[in-house]
Amino acid sequence: MLLHGHPRTHTTWYRVAPQLWHRYNFDGYGPTRAEGNFGGAPPDSLLDIGRIWPIFAGERGEYTLAAGGNAQSYLATMAGAANDGELIPEQVWDNNPPAGQPGIVTGQGASSATPLAWSHAQFIRLAWSIDAGRPVDQPSVVACRYTGNCTGG
Repeated sequence: MLLHGHPRTHTTWYRVAPQLWHRYNFDGYGPTRAEGNFGGAPPDSLLDIGRIWPIFAGERGEYTLAAGGNAQSYLATMAGAANDGELIPEQVWDNNPPAGQPGIVTGQGASSATPLAWSHAQFIRLAWSIDAGRPVDQPSVVACRYTGNCTGG
């Protein structure tokens, strides 16, 4: 795990960034393009921008694992988004405005909820799933419907 402040974090961030996904824009939630403040843009104002949510890397990791792939890199991506205290934030700064302004560092928490219990739960669930070799949180009714595997309770 590379935490912020580690000399290789900046380089590593750009390597794992393709495994990170943004929340959608223009819903009135999240930082604005100009100031980076949360909750200041009214809905439909086109002022707010969706930042990177580490939790989505965990969800994609579970999808990759279910498809028979290796999800370890997604777990590492989530860990790389953690702060110095190893807390995973809701959102991290990307290269969109207001990137480059004082206090706004690409790859670090975007003044959002930290820790976000939802992100930590996803991290633990993905680690558990990797260890089990399959997604551990898959209701049998869902598996039955979409895979045809209708065994079990």
